Amino acid sequence: MAYQPLGLGSAANDGSGDDLRTGGDKINDNFVEIYTKLGDGSTLSSDTVALLTATQTMTNKTLTAPTINGVVGGTTTSQTITTLTTEGIQNATGELEITAANQVVEIQGGGSNSGAITLNCEQNSHGQKIIAQPHSANVTNTLTLPSGGNQELVGTAATQTLTGKTLTAPTITGAGAIAGVFTGNVTGNVDGIVGGTTPAAVTGTAISGTSIAVTGTAGAMKLNTVTTTQRNALSAAVGMIVYNSTTSKIEAYAGSAWVALH
Repeated sequence: MAYQPLGLGSAANDGSGDDLRTGGDKINDNFVEIYTKLGDGSTLSSDTVALLTATQTMTNKTLTAPTINGVVGGTTTSQTITTLTTEGIQNATGELEITAANQVVEIQGGGSNSGAITLNCEQNSHGQKIIAQPHSANVTNTLTLPSGGNQELVGTAATQTLTGKTLTAPTITGAGAIAGVFTGNVTGNVDGIVGGTTPAAVTGTAISGTSIAVTGTAGAMKLNTVTTTQRNALSAAVGMIVYNSTTSKIEAYAGSAWVALH
């Protein structure tokens, strides 16, 4: 209903204004519309009215396709939102959508906590947190996600298999195994059995190259130590050298038999 003004006439008591009944009816109609808008029609709501310029907090409100303009968290924004719920800002397909003017979303730290994002499992019973280094680390850098298909990041404490990776000047420490074909120079001391857990020859068709040099603190090479029984079980190739602990001799395979080197 549109607002109904009272007819006051052109001058006082000129008889051209509304009579008392008509004026009273208009007053009643105007109040009914106000009470219906701000209450239940007969009683005004006890809630606080949200004002245009007042600083107020709204609770349990649903905004349909709102446009938010102004400053949010110190950054000027102008964003049209399909749905704003208690879970976040959702677009038409249900994803959380944040459009930053500089394409950067910043999670600030505070107190003793660094900025972090927690990603929960589908039942929200487990969560994994992505967190920035502490202030004491004095780190400012950029982490670029890997290209290619679906994959996992490599963790320092995780047991994972790396495929198709090139390690430049690596240092390998601790116990482990190198399997497959290895090309390149090995420098330093090699302590252990080459070829497997049981004393055996270096596996492969041949060891080729202009020269084979063994370097280390003393420039010494420890031969594969075997017993006569273990030596006879080897898949021997011409030129293979072992130390026979049964005979206490260094022996070489000459093609048809093992020959002791004096």
